[in-house]
Amino acid sequence: MERLLKKTSIKKAATPHIFRHTHISMLAEAGVDLKTIMQRVGHDDPETTLRIYTHVTEKMRKDANERIRIYFTDILNFNFNTLNTANDPVLQGM
Repeated sequence: MERLLKKTSIKKAATPHIFRHTHISMLAEAGVDLKTIMQRVGHDDPETTLRIYTHVTEKMRKDANERIRIYFTDILNFNFNTLNTANDPVLQGM
């Protein structure tokens, strides 16, 4: 485990279980559907998978911001590039 951690940017104490969280989050980030993820990791309850194991990654946040920007720009004919998003974590990256 120590050898693997040296190859990552993980600085906190970690166990092999951390890779389970990472694996599930990466599957979600890649757009794998929830039922497939659950089957792959042996979960019966979607609440367990969603609440405990999936984490919003930076890529997921950016992708969501881009989809929102595209969707609402078309609907409202609004230029999101004029917003001051520096102090708003929800709007950052839009």
